[in-house]
Amino acid sequence: YTQQPSVSQLQPVPDISNALNIYEGNPALKQEFTHNLTLNYTGINPFRNKNLFVFLSLNRTDNKIVNDDSIFLSGIKKTRPVNTDGVYGLTGDVNLGLPARFVKGSIQLGARSSLNSGRQFVNGLPNTISAFTFGPRLVLNSSPTDKIDFQLGGSFNYNRTGYSLQPAFNTSYLSQVFETEFNWQLPGKFYFSTEFTYTINNQLANGFNARVPLWNASFSKQFLKFNRGEVKLRVNDVLNRNAGVSRSSNQSYIEDRRVNTLKRYALLSFTYSLSKTGAAGSGGPTIMIRN
Repeated sequence: YTQQPSVSQLQPVPDISNALNIYEGNPALKQEFTHNLTLNYTGINPFRNKNLFVFLSLNRTDNKIVNDDSIFLSGIKKTRPVNTDGVYGLTGDVNLGLPARFVKGSIQLGARSSLNSGRQFVNGLPNTISAFTFGPRLVLNSSPTDKIDFQLGGSFNYNRTGYSLQPAFNTSYLSQVFETEFNWQLPGKFYFSTEFTYTINNQLANGFNARVPLWNASFSKQFLKFNRGEVKLRVNDVLNRNAGVSRSSNQSYIEDRRVNTLKRYALLSFTYSLSKTGAAGSGGPTIMIRN
């Protein structure tokens, strides 16, 4: 597929709204051409409760529109878009499902990885940018009884970005996520559900290596004919510790960001299902009232 340059990228008029960061278009820009190859494999054996999913995607872009930054001794930066080649990306994902009879459940093993190579320019010199990510994951699902099911999981995500002209901006960090979920069908059509996620961010700047425990829980009651009615009380972020942390970088800066997030709150809702399968069913229309 192709991507045309925008009007601002073509317009040869300097934008001086920010005197320290001037942007000027390039009327000689050509359109981008992106080539993509995708491979998928799905194998399922329902008799042995096994499955395998494989995904692979490769793309290459010719005439990629990138920035050419001219940095002056005065500290002023002037940016101009130019065309370049040598931009590609490779993404892969694999997931293997196996039975776990010792817990009456299944195990999901997976990993996702990507490798991207881009190019920008600093004072006319090519700056090759490489980005690599790798994230293995493991999930255990179990239903020891017909009224209880739970899930345990963990994942690691490694990110590394490198710049050929500016190795001082090279960065890497690791995040870890551990999750658990528990659902219990109680007598009298009562239901209890809870989820707990523990996120660990490493190798970020001081004050950003947050450890975030996030606990949600709900208690509900089904009633009416066919269990069409459900009243649920849900509390999100029981520990009041939710936080948002992220990292971004380019050839000019590395940014660790902390954003305000919605903290602990409770939600009381009533759901009426128009389907005879009731509130616990799926595929039917529902009416929800929240307070």
